[in-house]
Amino acid sequence: MHLALRKYVIVVTVAIVTLVMIACGDDDGDDDDAASTTSSTTTTTASSGATTTGVYGSTSDSEASYDDAGSFSSTTTQSSRSSSTQSYSSASASEDDASDSAAPRAAPTATIVQQASSSSAATPAPATAAPSSGSRQGSPSTTTFKNYGRTPFVDASQDAVSTFSLDTDRTSYFLALNWARNGYEVEPDSVRAEEWINAFFYDYDLPRDTRSFSMTSDVVAHPLDGGLHLARVALQAPKVPDTTPLNVTLVLDASGSMASGNRVDIARTAAETIRQSLGPRDRIAVVHFTTDVLTRYTVEHTRPDDRDVARSIARLAPHDSTNVQAGLDLGVRLADRAREERPDAFNYIILMSDGVANVDSTNPFAILDSARDVDHLNPLRLITIGVGIENYNDYLLEQLAQHGNGWYRYLDDTNQARLTFSRENWIALSTPFADQARAQVTWDPRLVQAWRIVGYENRVTPDHTFEQNRKEFAELPSGTATTVFYELALHTEARNRNVSLGEVEVRWVDPRTGETVGQRLGVAGHTAAPFDAGDRYLRFGAIVALSADRYSALSPQVENAWVDGGGIRADLEALQWELESLDERLGSAEAYRDFRMLLDHLTAAVAQLAPSTGYSQ
Repeated sequence: MHLALRKYVIVVTVAIVTLVMIACGDDDGDDDDAASTTSSTTTTTASSGATTTGVYGSTSDSEASYDDAGSFSSTTTQSSRSSSTQSYSSASASEDDASDSAAPRAAPTATIVQQASSSSAATPAPATAAPSSGSRQGSPSTTTFKNYGRTPFVDASQDAVSTFSLDTDRTSYFLALNWARNGYEVEPDSVRAEEWINAFFYDYDLPRDTRSFSMTSDVVAHPLDGGLHLARVALQAPKVPDTTPLNVTLVLDASGSMASGNRVDIARTAAETIRQSLGPRDRIAVVHFTTDVLTRYTVEHTRPDDRDVARSIARLAPHDSTNVQAGLDLGVRLADRAREERPDAFNYIILMSDGVANVDSTNPFAILDSARDVDHLNPLRLITIGVGIENYNDYLLEQLAQHGNGWYRYLDDTNQARLTFSRENWIALSTPFADQARAQVTWDPRLVQAWRIVGYENRVTPDHTFEQNRKEFAELPSGTATTVFYELALHTEARNRNVSLGEVEVRWVDPRTGETVGQRLGVAGHTAAPFDAGDRYLRFGAIVALSADRYSALSPQVENAWVDGGGIRADLEALQWELESLDERLGSAEAYRDFRMLLDHLTAAVAQLAPSTGYSQ
């Protein structure tokens, strides 16, 4: 679906949002009284029952920058805190952090856009160019994404439980950033809000031990609608010691489509950086595939310093068609053999490709079924690495990783390839803390009238699956964090109180013992806290989440359905205004500047489709 092909009109807000506004409209006068009240709870205790403590103000004064090949991170080294739960009063907060809790401003309000949750099939974005100005181009040609839809508000009296797989992927964000940098419009179907949220670092406390998450929850007023609230739930994994050897199988795309741009250079650089990052206890194999496997370049598992490995990687070059199935079939066979020989090692299969499969199976589930892994106690973990802009299949690579017990990354140049797989980053990424990780949030219907999860559309799963260990639930590497935001409509009884609105439970499989582990935390906070009372990372994360969510609404759930282009534009402009308020605190950070550029890019694209009425907001 291409921006140039859509017509946008203003539509009436859906009935449930109207009801929410009526029920919650008496909130406006209370925000000023709570300007100094931030609502946040943190815990690191395990499933035996978590206690919560109110936390006030920002937890860090360090300047933010990119880290771990793209994460929004502190430039100072984050170390484990001696106490996992801290309380900050206005007297103990630094002067610098005081601006995070400043009195609220009258932010512009905009319409909440409501859409159905049905999804359409994965379809290539058309090559037709969108209306452009200056150096703007349409979306890249022959790119394949899936429209997963947008979750609607759910009546808590009918369904109070939200269940979803956790996620640490961030490819959707870096694809959009790369497109914007190259003058392309961002395809709305490519936007997965959770991958935008999790592209950044939010300075969560590390757990006190290596066996549990640090869990945090917050509640603040909604920045786009005074009648709604936002709840944030965050989980920070510990940094697990690197003590387990690795079996790594590189599966490299040597097809003709890899000749475009610098795809081969990126893949070759990433593969060589991985080889150099491995230690003497690790083993590595290499597979090249095109129409078939190029057997002359196949290297079975051997020491990383074996010259045959380096020679095979160096000879990666584009040839004929793309048979992902053939490459993964051999890769799985080699990896399974290495697992049998070295049962105490973690096993990674790393597919580097543009995803443009056109020989044998081209469906991700058929490919996975052909290369099935039946050992759930010591699984083969499939990592997919995407390269390229045009002629790129995001859907295939994303689904292979999600259902292959791994994760998905995107590389846009050789420098990013070197950074992502540097020794330090690779050790963290290849050391799993949690397998098959999922979360379930249960809202109190006496306090919560309606709820909506922001993003995670293709991670939402039936409630009963929470009890099951399933491969499609996420692997979380050492030291990673995952964040989720909910939009909430509250009953009157929940207003202007310090209250627990619900509970989140997380479960995962310990990759070392195979034991299923659980942990709980109340989703609590003071519902009178304005948006400005949140620390800068909470506010930044919320702006990222809502920007991605609203922009993705440009893609209709039903063909020819009306889209509220004017409302989407108003929301993005309001979020631009909120982002500007963080300039003083985050403006020097590269990640902040990148996102600001991207948000400007999205807003300008929407403005072409929904010109201003000329009226003030």
